[in-house]
Amino acid sequence: MNTATLANGAHTLLAKAYDAAGNVGQSSSVSVTVSNVVADTQLPVAAIAAPSAGVTVSGTVQVSASATDNVGVSRVEFFENGTLRAAVNAAPYSYNWDTKATPNGNCTISAKAYDSANNVGQSAAVTVTVNNDLTAPAVALSAPANNATVSGTVAVNATATDSVGVSKVEFYVNGVLKATDTTNAYSYSWDTKTVANGSYTLTAKAYDTAGNVGQSSTVTVAVNNPVADTTVPVVSLSAPANNATVSGTVAVNATASDNVGVSKVEFYVNGALKSTDTTNAYSYSWDTKTVANGSYTLTAKAYDAAGNVGQSSTVTVAVNNPVADTTVPVVSLSAPANNATVSGTVAVNATASDNVGVSKVEFYVNGALKSTDTTNAYSYSWDTKTVANGSYTLTAKAYDAAGNVGQSSTVTVTVNNAVADTTVPVITLTAPANKATVSGTVAMTATATDNVGVSKVEFYVNNVLKSTDTTAPYVYNWDTRAVANGTYILTAKAYDAANNTGYSLVLSVTVDNDTAAPTVSVSAPANNTTVSGTVAVNATASDNVGVSKVEFYVNNVLKATDTTAPYSYSWDTTSVANGAYTLVAKAYDAAGNVGQSSSTSVTVNNVVIIKGDVDGDLAVTVNDALIILKAVNDSTLMTPTVKTLGDVAPLDPVTGKPVGDGKVDVTDVLMILRYTIGLVTW
Repeated sequence: MNTATLANGAHTLLAKAYDAAGNVGQSSSVSVTVSNVVADTQLPVAAIAAPSAGVTVSGTVQVSASATDNVGVSRVEFFENGTLRAAVNAAPYSYNWDTKATPNGNCTISAKAYDSANNVGQSAAVTVTVNNDLTAPAVALSAPANNATVSGTVAVNATATDSVGVSKVEFYVNGVLKATDTTNAYSYSWDTKTVANGSYTLTAKAYDTAGNVGQSSTVTVAVNNPVADTTVPVVSLSAPANNATVSGTVAVNATASDNVGVSKVEFYVNGALKSTDTTNAYSYSWDTKTVANGSYTLTAKAYDAAGNVGQSSTVTVAVNNPVADTTVPVVSLSAPANNATVSGTVAVNATASDNVGVSKVEFYVNGALKSTDTTNAYSYSWDTKTVANGSYTLTAKAYDAAGNVGQSSTVTVTVNNAVADTTVPVITLTAPANKATVSGTVAMTATATDNVGVSKVEFYVNNVLKSTDTTAPYVYNWDTRAVANGTYILTAKAYDAANNTGYSLVLSVTVDNDTAAPTVSVSAPANNTTVSGTVAVNATASDNVGVSKVEFYVNNVLKATDTTAPYSYSWDTTSVANGAYTLVAKAYDAAGNVGQSSSTSVTVNNVVIIKGDVDGDLAVTVNDALIILKAVNDSTLMTPTVKTLGDVAPLDPVTGKPVGDGKVDVTDVLMILRYTIGLVTW
């Protein structure tokens, strides 16, 4: 029974059975409701409402469209030069187009409207001209001059121009924004008294209404504002030491500093001014023999030109000018020990004493004076590496202020230092061969030997260090593609731990890299054609050396690679949605050079086939289930269409799509009925 011939609503079904004798039996009645869905095949109507055709646009532009449908519009898609840019699911249908992301020139805008039955209506294309201002303004600081010294309030001036117009100029000091000027005077009054004296960098930025920004060159100025001097000079007595015992003529020394400059230093003994020094030596010779032995306080005062005065801390000394001293100091060597074996740097130490005081201790090696120590540490660092290995005698002499001299006993030591390594490593460049022609990445290899051991090998190209290798085998992978073709000199250096250096012989090689990119074009399908099913995408490619591979791209996505001619790719267009696509091919050679074809535009237009739609109305309905049920019961109704599209059960457990089992039966009828009431979808 074809319910499509009945009106939707309630109906009663019954059956009568007849035999040859004409007897008739009638079944009980069955009530059913006929509810057939009418397929929606009407396309929505879409049109671009704004911008208008032929207008010039820039910046961010609102693109809007109108769309209507007999049932209802489900979404509107917007396209720019055939590329989907936005999809809007509800009215009003519009999106904000940033034209700065589109090259200046003509651009086509179109829209597609969809209804819930997936009918698609396409608008007429609207052509507009994109014209964005991409040129940054030019700006320069005209005052103050570079490297000028400034003070007080300074006029920082700038000049700025733009192809359209300057909207504002910003002024920066040390990278910090200080002022903005929107008038063409472009000036900023900088009060330099608000910053510390020193060096500052000035820059300016100019903006136009399109948001382009130009920046000036940097101007460096020195801020030098006069500062009132209230800083007191700093002064200290550097000699004699506090609590020292002094005699004879003593140098009383001072150090003094000031933020501007020290004008004079005064020296005081027990509070009495003794001397004034205006030179930066700041010293006073004090003849202690003119005063009685005893304790004295020393101070110094420092003055600057502003009259600020700084005073030193007090230094206390004991004046002790002796009666004639004839006692010899006592001195002995405490290290190293007698008959010791030494090497490297050795501390030669002495102890010394005197009835008055030791003024200095001298150290001798083999009778030659090597060092003098005036501190009571009495030590000398002897670098034994400066003498030959062997036996040496050490002695010390101690002096007092009266010139009395005491001498230590002799200490004998043996110097035994390791002999220095002076042997140069031997190095040879083993690859590449001399006068070889090379390309790509080349392994520079070297062999190196040394009497002790090689610490590192350096590789040079045209005398420029390129790599260092600290372990054998010594190798450097030289990428010759990073340099121009031509002749190059290769050398290597080997070092040992003693920093002895060996040099290899010079090798000459010729770099000859292939830099020519292959040429490639898409030969099929033709540009602006409509395709469907499986399409052969063919390309022709050539290279001065040889093509290594050709890659095929659909909408900039790599789809296939072919390494042999003829270069081809079988594109199954049924795996993509109908619409516009761009095809591009890229050709590579063995040197890695890449050539790219021009774009080929095609339109995919495949017929939509829906499993279960045996009546061809582009929808799966109860009518399809009834047609299949009749064919199951009557094989004469099992058409090729019913066999192909009616075999829907079972469904793929992952995708939920019909996969079929190779036969059409009641299971397929039930699956379609489940589809019509929404229990399954595909």
